[in-house]
Amino acid sequence: MHLSRAEKIAIPIILIVAVWVVYSVVQPSAPAPQPTATTASSSGSLAPDFTLPVVSPNGPNYLTGQISLSSFRGKVVFLEFMEPWCPHCQHMAPMLEDMYTKYQNNPNVVFLSVAGPWNGPNGTPASAKDAAGFISTYGSGWTYVYDSSGTVMNTEYGVNSTPTFFIIAKSGAVFSSFQGEQTEDTLTAAINNAINAS
Repeated sequence: MHLSRAEKIAIPIILIVAVWVVYSVVQPSAPAPQPTATTASSSGSLAPDFTLPVVSPNGPNYLTGQISLSSFRGKVVFLEFMEPWCPHCQHMAPMLEDMYTKYQNNPNVVFLSVAGPWNGPNGTPASAKDAAGFISTYGSGWTYVYDSSGTVMNTEYGVNSTPTFFIIAKSGAVFSSFQGEQTEDTLTAAINNAINAS
């Protein structure tokens, strides 16, 4: 049997399509995607709760007691994620202390910093002792907690650089968030907006 040129081109294409159809039918279907951890990456979502040990400026292990984010429900929470070795965190520390001084007598506002365990420039993970040293150096007057596993920072809040700030509304929802160094006016306006909105 003599095949035309068009038939010679069409037959391999038909065979390839047929093989692909058969392969698709017999292949097991791909597993359904697994749910991922809830993160606080967008405004309006409920801020993931956490319970972490409080950093004390004093030894021997620089950790004392625990605090849960949910214990501040009904208040606006200024939540900072930081690393003690982070130059941007160090640069902002005096300004944040000034902000804290302005709000410390306001019963509707709480400042809370989460110190993480990321490796510093020397390749060594940041420790609770490093966080305690940061508190002592900069005279920070509010509460710091230590996320030894990095789970709260990395997984639950999706933090990928420091400092990162979340303004948590009285309802427990994320009101706004900021990454990197910010001006005092920007952060103060965000806190005040959250106070007035709730």
